[in-house]
Amino acid sequence: MSRAPFFSVVIPTYNRGGLILKTLGSVFSQTYRNFEVVVVDDGSTDDTARVLEPYSERGEIVYVMHERNRERASARNTGMERAAGDYLTFLDSDDLMYPTNLEDAARYVEADPEAKLFHNLYELVDEGGRVLCRYDFPPLSDPVRAITGGNFLSSVGVFIHRDIYASYRFDPAPVLTGSEDWEFWLRVVADYRPGRIEKVNNGVVQHGSRSTNSSELERLHERFAYLRDKISNDPHLKSVYGRSLKRLEAGALLYTSTVANLTRRHGEALRLLLRAASLDPRLAGSISFMKAFGIAVLRLDKGY
Repeated sequence: MSRAPFFSVVIPTYNRGGLILKTLGSVFSQTYRNFEVVVVDDGSTDDTARVLEPYSERGEIVYVMHERNRERASARNTGMERAAGDYLTFLDSDDLMYPTNLEDAARYVEADPEAKLFHNLYELVDEGGRVLCRYDFPPLSDPVRAITGGNFLSSVGVFIHRDIYASYRFDPAPVLTGSEDWEFWLRVVADYRPGRIEKVNNGVVQHGSRSTNSSELERLHERFAYLRDKISNDPHLKSVYGRSLKRLEAGALLYTSTVANLTRRHGEALRLLLRAASLDPRLAGSISFMKAFGIAVLRLDKGY
C-alpha cells in the first residue's frame, strides 16, 4: 500500500499551455519529494490538455478537467476535493516554487506538529527570474489586523492542514472573482492563527498575459462591497472582524489604488489612497501605501 503524500500541490490552470511546464518544473525540482501534484484544468481551450497528457499518463500529476470554465474559486475547490496530502498548498500555473519550498514547510511542521496554517514569503519576478518587487508582509502578532489590511496570504506559499481544506471552500460568486482568495483567508484566519516561514520561497511571475485593465477597477468596487456585506451579515465573521471593517475597506482601497496605478489612472489612485488613509491612518504608514502613493503622485508606470 502506497504512503499518502505529505503535501498536495494544487495548481488551477486556464489557457496556460505555454507557461505551466515551467511551473511544474519548479515543483518537480523540489528538494523534498513526498508530495502529489493536482492540476485542475478549468476548461482550457488552448493546448493545455495536450501539454499535460504525458505527465498524467506517467502518473506524475493528478489531472482533472472541468467541462467549462468555472473560474479559480471552483478550480481550487475541485483541487481540495481531490487532494490527499496532510497539508495542501496552492500554486497558480504561471508562478514558481523555489527549490526548498516544501522542505522548509516540512521542517516547520516538524518543529510545530500542531501547525494548521502557515505561509512563506514571495516576490514578483519577470519571466527571466529577475526580481521586480519585494513585498512587505505585516507582523502576525495581531492576525485580524494583518488580514484586514490586505490579502498578504494571496494564493501562493500558504500551507493548510487537512482539517482546513476538508472543511472550507472558496466562494464561487462571480462578483468575487479576483478576490476569492482574500475572502477565503478571512474566514480561515477567523478560526486559525497563521504562522510564517521568514524566507522567500515563491516567485509570482509578471508576464504579458497577466494584464489589468480599466474595467477591472469598476468591478473591484462591487467586489469589495460584496465582501464587506458578507462579513457584516455573518454572525461569526462579524464577531471577529466587526471592529475592523474600516481597516478592511481601507485595505481594499489600497489594493484598488494599485490597479488604478497599473492602468495609469493616477488621479483615481490618489483619491483612493486618501480615502484609505482617512479610514485607517495607521495603514498610511505601511510600505505598500507609501509605494502606491509615490507612484500616484509622480505618475510613474512601474509595470507591476
